[in-house]
Amino acid sequence: MFNFARRKWVLVTLAFCLLHMVIYLLIFSHGGSDMGLYYDYATHMGNGLVPYRDFTVEYPPIALALFYLPYVLAQDISSYSNVFADEMMLFGIAGIWLVLGLARQLRISPLIALSCYTLAVVAIGDIAVQRFDLVPAVITLAALYAFCRGKYEVAWLVLAIGVMTKLYPVVLAPIFLIYQWRRCNRRRIWQSLAVFVLTLMLIAAPALVLGKGGFISSFTVQSDRALQLESLYASLLLLLNSLGIVDAVAVRGEMSFDVSSPLAAPLAKYAFLVVGAALLAIYMLFIRRISRKFEKPIIRRISRKLEKPTCAMLDAADSASVIHYAIAVITVFIITNKVFSPQFVLWLCPLIPLVSGRWHKVVWVVFLLVACLTWYVYPLNYFVLADGQQVVMNALILRNVLLILLVVLLVLNPSRTQTASDGLPELAVAAD
Repeated sequence: MFNFARRKWVLVTLAFCLLHMVIYLLIFSHGGSDMGLYYDYATHMGNGLVPYRDFTVEYPPIALALFYLPYVLAQDISSYSNVFADEMMLFGIAGIWLVLGLARQLRISPLIALSCYTLAVVAIGDIAVQRFDLVPAVITLAALYAFCRGKYEVAWLVLAIGVMTKLYPVVLAPIFLIYQWRRCNRRRIWQSLAVFVLTLMLIAAPALVLGKGGFISSFTVQSDRALQLESLYASLLLLLNSLGIVDAVAVRGEMSFDVSSPLAAPLAKYAFLVVGAALLAIYMLFIRRISRKFEKPIIRRISRKLEKPTCAMLDAADSASVIHYAIAVITVFIITNKVFSPQFVLWLCPLIPLVSGRWHKVVWVVFLLVACLTWYVYPLNYFVLADGQQVVMNALILRNVLLILLVVLLVLNPSRTQTASDGLPELAVAAD
């Protein structure tokens, strides 16, 4: 029976892999506005130029490796776009197997989780193969997979790789640290942090040696940008402008369409404070959620006696909490930042199918609406939005409001297994 069930899920998963191949290779349109930039980077490296030293780069080292690999097999930018799509497809398929493994650990129907993942990718559209953001999203998922399996050092290593691909996975570091501090011995925490720091140093060292200034600026270039048109702040300014309260208009910036307004510069300047405060609030709520399981003194004492010093695989309730708050911090980072490019929504695609609890279906629907609205704004009506068309502006505002709702649902949504895990029987089972 076990072998039959295992074979069944292998066949189902392979079917989803085939479906994703069709979507990535035959349905999605390859190319896109950023493909020329990726190709230029790869061409410079192919001609022997050193990134960060000989030409300006706005991406971390592993992202450059992702840009270069398709260049090895391509003859021109058209074939480069196709090979790049193949590369994104492979990472998307890797996400399928990771979603399957975590869904089973979370006691979520793997079939439903894989279906939700597929719908999420389809809803975001061509951006999945026209940007590289699916890669750090799947790497982040892999870090969460390792963490929930109790392989903390592996999780921190993978997380460091994600940070060196695109900076945003670093917001998960406090989630990992808080959980380990609450549930593991201190020595294990220092080992995990050492792995994280060492991995970062090993990846960054060649870039620092060859072009220290260029490497550092690749992480700081975004801090100098103006208020991007799709950000929450910009959409609010555009709404206030339509109501005649403030003046706000879209303008063409150096890297994107931005918003020009008397309030735009102060908002752009101090947005990092909002980001920090919002992230801190989520981290504090996560501490409260993790501590709630052992809030009674007798349960706390018994749990410490029963807890394995090796910190074995997380139970379903703890895994759900870690994943829910991981999604929440990433969403908060997206929505509170002054720059909100459409590909950022891809960061959530492999994670949303793993939401469990009472309102998991609501979360899935909200995210699918977010993805569809993102696709509607960009690429379908981006220039219309820049011209101030009200319908598209309303779609943008609705998308950003739904992302805020998504965060609220994630932090308030109790896991279906949480009630069972609050009692002593679950502790005893976990210790067996």
